[in-house]
Amino acid sequence: MEKVISSAIASVPGTAAVDAKLAGLAGRAFPRVMAQMDPDTQMVAVDVDIAVYWPSPVTDVAAAVRTAIREAVRDFTGFRTTRVNVTVGGAVAGERTTALAVETRAPLPAQIPAIVPERVLKPITTAHGAPVRHIAAPREAPVRAVAAPEGPRVRGVATPSEVAVRTEGFGPSEQRYDELRPIRTEAPQPLRAIADPTPVNVRSVASPQEFALRRITTPRPVQPRHVDVPQAPALRSPHAEPLQLRPIEIRPSAEFTRRVDVPRPTPLRAITINEGGHYE
Repeated sequence: MEKVISSAIASVPGTAAVDAKLAGLAGRAFPRVMAQMDPDTQMVAVDVDIAVYWPSPVTDVAAAVRTAIREAVRDFTGFRTTRVNVTVGGAVAGERTTALAVETRAPLPAQIPAIVPERVLKPITTAHGAPVRHIAAPREAPVRAVAAPEGPRVRGVATPSEVAVRTEGFGPSEQRYDELRPIRTEAPQPLRAIADPTPVNVRSVASPQEFALRRITTPRPVQPRHVDVPQAPALRSPHAEPLQLRPIEIRPSAEFTRRVDVPRPTPLRAITINEGGHYE
């Protein structure tokens, strides 16, 4: 973006390109370009500082620079300019520029990009394949016979003899309850006299007064209101009109040559540093 704006400034007659090295120790380079872009909305804000040749119509040159920047940004980048601030920061002595030359300036020509010729491809010839060597496979090892172990011998287990099951003789004996032992009880103990407890004085408790009940009124139900929703606007499909191409005129470079008077360089002055060093 800065290159496009710088090219648009250079296409206006009366503008000067100043190098900071040639302008002295406190000199500034011109033109100075600052562009703030928003890629989402394709908008750009431009602030430029330019230098003009003197004598020349400074106001007309600044207006022409503003118009050239807007046209170049629109034609070469497709962005829209929200603002273009042009500030004249200096004047350089040079050839006189008339207002007619500023009004009849040529538009910024479109530069043709450099075309790199394609490299000619050459066929790649592969070498003949090397013969495959015979690989000697090792001989198979003889398989040895594996003797399976003998199965364990099963020993016979002798079954025990059956035990006779007794089904009688489990009831109580007839002589078990014939002889009873005497049971001795302890002597009875005399009863103790029980005295009545002392009666307790009962205090009268006053009951609290009854609270008056208040009647509670329930609020009325809120009636819902009918809300009318506006209809959604129909979507419009943006249609961009094609830009009208302008004819490009190529002029020989001899017409744009001009004589520039360069002022004599300012003699160097001695500068003293605080540390005490002396430089020239």
